[in-house]
Amino acid sequence: MDAQARRPRRPDWTAWLPLGLALLAFAVRAAGLTAQSLWRDEVDALMFATRPLPELLDMFRRPGDNGPLFFLALRPWLAAAGHSEFGLRFPSAALGTLAVPLYYVLVARLTDRRVALLAALLLTLAPYHTWYSQEAKMYAALTVLTPAALLLTVEAARRGGLWRWALLYVITSLSFYTHLLAALIVPVQAIWLALLPASNRGRRWLAIAGYLAALFLPYLPLAAWQVGMWLGPFETGHPFVPLGNILRTLAAAFSVGVLADRQWAVLLPYMLALVAGALLWAGQGERRARRRTVGLLLTWLLLPPLLVFGVSLGMPIFTERYLIWCLPAYLALLALGVVALAQLWRPMGLATLLAVLALDLSGVAQQALRPIKSDFRAAAAYVRQQIQPGERLVYQIPYIRYTFTYYYDPQHDPRATSAAWLDGPYTNQGMTEAEVAAWMAQGLGDASAAWLIASEASMWDARGLSERWLAEQGAATAHQEFSRVAVTRYELRP
Repeated sequence: MDAQARRPRRPDWTAWLPLGLALLAFAVRAAGLTAQSLWRDEVDALMFATRPLPELLDMFRRPGDNGPLFFLALRPWLAAAGHSEFGLRFPSAALGTLAVPLYYVLVARLTDRRVALLAALLLTLAPYHTWYSQEAKMYAALTVLTPAALLLTVEAARRGGLWRWALLYVITSLSFYTHLLAALIVPVQAIWLALLPASNRGRRWLAIAGYLAALFLPYLPLAAWQVGMWLGPFETGHPFVPLGNILRTLAAAFSVGVLADRQWAVLLPYMLALVAGALLWAGQGERRARRRTVGLLLTWLLLPPLLVFGVSLGMPIFTERYLIWCLPAYLALLALGVVALAQLWRPMGLATLLAVLALDLSGVAQQALRPIKSDFRAAAAYVRQQIQPGERLVYQIPYIRYTFTYYYDPQHDPRATSAAWLDGPYTNQGMTEAEVAAWMAQGLGDASAAWLIASEASMWDARGLSERWLAEQGAATAHQEFSRVAVTRYELRP
């Protein structure tokens, strides 16, 4: 035996890098988990998950309800962990962390280990993914379910096996009930299945046909009411967004996060890497395989926004967070671009990567340090310190009552009734000043003072009639502005 053969093999420490990135991802997400106050959608998640079980299960078939599976899964966790901000958001942080190693495996299947590590690093520090890994909603879950479904798509196409197709069927079906627009993963899967290589294409086409046909079964309860809503006059509350604006909005959000700066000078490193990933990387090395990989990623990135735009022609539904599950495709293309630029000229690839990482870290820090969501936490603390017996809370808009009450109540119960309140009137359909006066006078009765809690008030009272009545019937003795919430105390005249 020669000396080289006797030499002990050095451990491959790089094999631990995916685990290290997962730990880093958890640290980033857990560190800012309670930096922002809960907003009304997050309190909705708490209310849906803790409603009577028959009502929760009814969400699986009731028109307009979105994400019932997430709320059902959240229910036992909240029973064990309680209703604190940290407890409510922790499942999203855990899911956002799990997305990183899962994403690494998927990208490694499509490219190589080096690109996969780089893509996983970009997901670890992505401001947009970090933000929604710190929110008590289903969006972090989508970044686990959809990459898992696509990973199983790759495995089922290449290796077959009944259990792989069955598991793919289950994961895809679960995604439907986690978010309505996750159903758009199915046309993406169909194109992937057509493009991916297989050892026995004849038998695979039968499996593909059976799989896609079977997916109609779990989707039928949703389709039963979605088609009617799309063809009818249903108002979604979303404005129509042209396709160009959809793509620009996603590019900005996927790059620098929820505080997206749409100045293209800021986004230049991302756009450079994206173009290089889509065009240059495919021309290096094994071109046929690389072109196929780029085609798969572009399908994942672009087809869902195109389909959303198509649906929006009849029923506007675009909101960028609904398509967060396309973010991993965007980051994979960035990773390909960095590698391609480095192969052309190493300093250019390194400079692009450093610029992207610097902007990512800046985005994560700003999201944690700047108040962005409606700060009901501070507003409730302010009122609780000053309110006196006989005074009443007035909510405009009424639905913010649950979020305010979550912080006002010591047990974090958004349905608590310990504080006397009045829901502000809806005046945007022509309610007169006299009708507003009657509403307010009857609701406040003999209250000595009224605290107006205002957030997004123009959605309910664009003319400000409720506030005008309070100003006419009393004197403002305290006022405080918080992020997206204003609190004013009115001393009412007898």
